[in-house]
Amino acid sequence: MGRAEARPTFLMILLLLAILTKADVPRVTVEELRPLLANGDAIAIDVRGSVPYELGHLPGAVWMPLGVLQSRAGELPEEKLLVMYCTCKAEESSLDAAMLLSKAGFARVAVLYGGYPAWVGAGFPVDSRRDDELAAPAAVSCAQKLRKVSGPVTRYRREQGKTVLTIGEETITLRHDGGDDPSRFFLVNGTPFANNDWNRVEVRKGEAREGVKATAWLCPDAATIIDWQP
Repeated sequence: MGRAEARPTFLMILLLLAILTKADVPRVTVEELRPLLANGDAIAIDVRGSVPYELGHLPGAVWMPLGVLQSRAGELPEEKLLVMYCTCKAEESSLDAAMLLSKAGFARVAVLYGGYPAWVGAGFPVDSRRDDELAAPAAVSCAQKLRKVSGPVTRYRREQGKTVLTIGEETITLRHDGGDDPSRFFLVNGTPFANNDWNRVEVRKGEAREGVKATAWLCPDAATIIDWQP
């Protein structure tokens, strides 16, 4: 009697799928992903902002938010399954990330069904740091005591020479003499602020989007840095 043919594994099936549209992107459950991570067959990619990532992420997850994913794609291995995750209701950010990598030539991509909340809900372990241990983004340098203020932006006004915003109960003034552009003080989810990011934080020039959040990194001997979390 001949030897039976080996049945294709779930991972093999994923690797054979061609990613054409978001509907074609494979979904991996947390129960399926955990052994793949343990065996080194997959890498989890956290596409959220820096603060959510540091508050809690899948063990060993690579932090690559959408804003930098395309420029850093070359750091990722092509031979492993790359599984994106976020905290969106329908994995929107994860799907966008998967499509970016697919278009960049990565054939082995998937998204985590239910994202980070599903992983936590299953009781699986996470890596995290206490809020008071959060590291500042690389763009923030401070020789003295660094202070962090986070919360919704309740007041925002930018005009010639200065921008004034209130985060929580803290009012911050950024001075930019000679113009009305404070973007050199801005980050978005820990990454450099780009010209197309204005639409993510402002409804129109000088008017912040309702409910937008930000973290201000305040330093006595250096410029204040505003890290937006659209």
